[in-house]
Amino acid sequence: MQTIIIKRRLTGNIHRISWAVSPMGLGQSAMLVFLPLLVEHTAMSYSQWAQLFALGMGSYVVGSVVWPLLLPRWGHRLPMLLGLAGYSVSMLLFAWVLWLQYRTSLDVDQAYLGFACSRLLYGAFASALLPVTQSWSAELSSSDPSSTERLQAFSRISLQLALSRALGPVLAGLLGWLHWLWLPLALAAWPLILISLLQSIPEPKVATSTPPPLRNMIPPLWLGSIALFTTAFASSLQFQLSPALTFITRQTAETVSLILAGLMVVAALLGVVAHHLQMRIPPTNPLTRILWIALLLLVCALGLLMSEWLWQFIAMTLLMSIGLAWLTPLYSTQLSLHQSLHQSLRQSRQPGHQHMVAAQLSLSHISGHLVGLTMTALALGQSLHCAYIWLATLAVLIAVASLSKSVSDT
Repeated sequence: MQTIIIKRRLTGNIHRISWAVSPMGLGQSAMLVFLPLLVEHTAMSYSQWAQLFALGMGSYVVGSVVWPLLLPRWGHRLPMLLGLAGYSVSMLLFAWVLWLQYRTSLDVDQAYLGFACSRLLYGAFASALLPVTQSWSAELSSSDPSSTERLQAFSRISLQLALSRALGPVLAGLLGWLHWLWLPLALAAWPLILISLLQSIPEPKVATSTPPPLRNMIPPLWLGSIALFTTAFASSLQFQLSPALTFITRQTAETVSLILAGLMVVAALLGVVAHHLQMRIPPTNPLTRILWIALLLLVCALGLLMSEWLWQFIAMTLLMSIGLAWLTPLYSTQLSLHQSLHQSLRQSRQPGHQHMVAAQLSLSHISGHLVGLTMTALALGQSLHCAYIWLATLAVLIAVASLSKSVSDT
């Protein structure tokens, strides 16, 4: 009976810990819906906003290296609280710059500098949230490869991201209807609420030790490739939505933003369903499922290349969203279990080794975002067809990375 009570308590704590990633999901989807209006109100182009997002990703890279190395010394709670507080400050700065430009107190160059500072702060502090959540959840879940507990823990994190991404467009639409300045203020308020809700969660004791060498942050080639290419795929797909919808519908920025909001809500809700199914029906061979998902992404990317109508574009995008929702927790779980096996072979019993998994995932994710945004900006400079070919190439690379592990095991 005591074991059951402890088990339920740990499961409940993992559920609560996963809330810490919700500001990231809300911000990502809400800002993408907000993007057409930002382009219109700030007189800055899609290319300039891509540069700003990429700048934030650059500071995220630094945070992805620093925060996981601090986890063994600081534990999980303090980095989580600092990450949430810093996220809030970055959104307050974003709102302040928008308000100053709205009052014509800033020109375009000054506003660009202010937004750049906001994105740098965002990257520096938001980069703590995912590593802390992944490491903390992994430490509280079973490392037995035959158990589905680790997959459920990582699926819970992805589920929370999907739910928050579904709410982001709704939040952007409702607050945008009131006043477009309310959105960054709401995004700044939510992390502060989370601080009061999450600061009481107990955490496992983490051994204080000398930080491992930075080379330990490099994941296995096949898993790191899958993680990097998947994130690049997701980042590229999301940033292509606004210009693609503008081209297909030829509507005003407000209409494009409304269509984009609806599309992202439906995609995120389908992702929620996909996560629930994966937790209920875990794969017997994760690599086989990764391969099938990669083939689905390839077919959908080719479908986008040939799409001429809005509904065809929407159908392909939704199928891709479902595939990406299944794919992310699969490789995260495989990487976490790989690290646990590596530690057991070294006969290391020290807790806290999962912080290196968080570092590997963070670096893979942020590198993928940088690659995805950079290549998408270059491809969009030529044509949408080039962007779709880029997506197809990424799908092929994911499939090849999955097959390379399968072949090496035979």
